[in-house]
Amino acid sequence: MLLQLKISNYALISESLIDFKDGLTVITCETGAGKSILMGALSLVTGARADSSVIKQGEKKTVVEAQFDLSNYNLKTFFDDNDLDYEDITTIRREILDTGKSRAFINDTPVALNQLKELGNFLIDIHSQHKTLEIFGESFQTGVLDAFAKNKDLLSEYQGLYESYKKTKSEVAALEKQAAESKKESEYLHFRYDELEKAKLQEGEQKEMEDELDILTHNEDIKIAVSTSSMLIISAEEGTVLQKLKEAENELQKISPYYPKAQELFSRIQSVYIELDDIGRELDTLNENTEYSPERLDFVNSRLTTIYNLEKKFSVASVEELITQRDDLKKRLDLIDNSDERIAEKKKELKEVVKKLSSSAEKITLSRKNALDGLKNEVESLISTLGIPDGKFDVEFSGTADFLPNGRDGIKFMFSANKNVPLSDLSKTASGGELSRLMLCLKYILSRSTKLPTIIFDEIDTGISGDVAGKTGQMFKKIAGFMQVICITHLPQVAAKGNHHFKVFKHEEDGIIRSDIKELTENERVNEIAGMLSGEKVSAAALENAKELLQI
Repeated sequence: MLLQLKISNYALISESLIDFKDGLTVITCETGAGKSILMGALSLVTGARADSSVIKQGEKKTVVEAQFDLSNYNLKTFFDDNDLDYEDITTIRREILDTGKSRAFINDTPVALNQLKELGNFLIDIHSQHKTLEIFGESFQTGVLDAFAKNKDLLSEYQGLYESYKKTKSEVAALEKQAAESKKESEYLHFRYDELEKAKLQEGEQKEMEDELDILTHNEDIKIAVSTSSMLIISAEEGTVLQKLKEAENELQKISPYYPKAQELFSRIQSVYIELDDIGRELDTLNENTEYSPERLDFVNSRLTTIYNLEKKFSVASVEELITQRDDLKKRLDLIDNSDERIAEKKKELKEVVKKLSSSAEKITLSRKNALDGLKNEVESLISTLGIPDGKFDVEFSGTADFLPNGRDGIKFMFSANKNVPLSDLSKTASGGELSRLMLCLKYILSRSTKLPTIIFDEIDTGISGDVAGKTGQMFKKIAGFMQVICITHLPQVAAKGNHHFKVFKHEEDGIIRSDIKELTENERVNEIAGMLSGEKVSAAALENAKELLQI
């Protein structure tokens, strides 16, 4: 609900603060007094675009600020989704700078214009004669019928299934596309996989092969070095290292009994002897096992050539990366091989969703058809009270092959304003005045069953008068029993129905024409309505008539 509107330096308005209340608020004004300024200011805080031309002459910026009570709107999710602080009493501010830039704030947090507009759609519905064109939209017409039929729960169930249907259908299409594309490259993938699989690659084998290649390539040098080293250490010939150590060991052993130092050296030489003897035997074994094998050298060279060629071909630097690519290719090929099975499973899932969705759509269609007579009778009764006594209304159904976001029905409002004139498509048969009155009836029906935002009727009562004007005002008041209604009107019969009455007026201040708005007292209201009845010169009869309209 709109609680307050503060306007600063907007067009002809310097400063204006308006406190709104629930129920029906009427706003009256003379032509050109600044009603459009008020509507423009309200449009700004709900996300309308603006430029610096709205800034009051001589000022640097325009500021429009509105307070709303959101406690009954269930809008916390919007605030969470947009990372905004939620407050039951929320303030929206819009600033237009003389540089042409615009800034928007929700509870003092800067927001983008599209965020402001999204929130504004939940808060205010500005309904003018131009906006009446909304009545031609199938989504609006379907919404009216669903609201009358109380289809909220059925639609909630349907829409959950509809989202699942769209998701599953999209998944089927994606799988089929993926399968078609994959099967095109299946032969190429198999070729690459087979090449890697045939190589029988093992982790770490490249390093092992490269080390072995070094040994095989230098086999002769290795054989000579190992053989010579073995002979120097453990050969039976005199002069070997072990032979000399044995001699030194014997000499030290002789003097050990009377020279303790010799015993220590004897033990150390003995340890060296044992170690060298072990080294010599290992060298001898290596010498015996070191054989030159041209066949093994060819095999190692061939194996490494295979590995290097694969690494180059697959743009990698190791056997481990080749193994990873081989395994990835295997997974992709398995997916391709199993794609038909996965598609069949997903199609089966889609079939189940379609079955449930079809059943849900049928329930909605049945509910709509059951509500049709009631809606038809109520609309005809309401438009009759608004001066179209012979008006006829109906809804034409047409089934759709595809599922729609709100069911499986094509909905079209049919209307005739005159006796003996057959019903036809609303867009082809109703005049502007008839459309305005029909829309008012539909808004009244919607207000009873749907939590609508504050609605502003901007002179949609133009072109009616007399008793019909009084009944129109009464309908505004009925709607205001369910929601906050602000009505801009030139009709005294409508103005008299308001719970609160504001007047937009122009006045001269310091030689400058300014616009302002004020809430009228009871006496001011009598005079205002009397003036609307009789013109500039208010007669006593007009005053009495005004009091009668106001039930004073």
